[in-house]
Amino acid sequence: RMLYLDGNNFTGSISQDIGQLTMLKQLTISDNPITGVIPSTLGLCKELELLRIENTDIQGTIPEEVCQLKSSSRQVYDALYIKADCYSDYLKCDCCDVCCDHNTQQCFQDNRENPEDSDAKLQDHQTYNSTNTIARIIEIKQKIESEVLQRGATFYEIDFDDPRYLALEWILNQDEMRVPSDAPNLVQRYVLALIAFSLDSEEWGDDEL
Repeated sequence: RMLYLDGNNFTGSISQDIGQLTMLKQLTISDNPITGVIPSTLGLCKELELLRIENTDIQGTIPEEVCQLKSSSRQVYDALYIKADCYSDYLKCDCCDVCCDHNTQQCFQDNRENPEDSDAKLQDHQTYNSTNTIARIIEIKQKIESEVLQRGATFYEIDFDDPRYLALEWILNQDEMRVPSDAPNLVQRYVLALIAFSLDSEEWGDDEL
């Protein structure tokens, strides 16, 4: 379900056969001298929720078949998140969440402009950081899936009225502490919220958690 291939000095290109990995959820191939283009067959991976291809030599255009995965009927927690070298159209992308400059490796939120003066434009944009909403959702969900859920379960497979899902939603949208994904008490707060929702408790509020 997950292919983490970052920084392995891989060369060559992405095979059209990638579309056969229909259960693929996360693909990260950043920091590799991979060339070629993103094959349209990647759009067959209907469960894909994370694609990171920054700092590669891939060019061309992110296929429409891949962009269409972002507009599927999935919830925001499972929506496809894309980070690529699309600043100044090094890699053309109409649906990327974060675009990086291929030369400087600085990254920016949703910036697909084609500036006449790249250096001047870079100074005018806010540098992307990990508190970005979609990035925070993905990172928190991944951490809870790996440390709390059992037997490889994912939130993609859990009903919306399940206490595990309700606890995730509370952490992401209602918890006034807005804990970051690397907070040491993230899992503890999730487990407490899970207990509260499992007991259908109306007495536990933000002050008690």
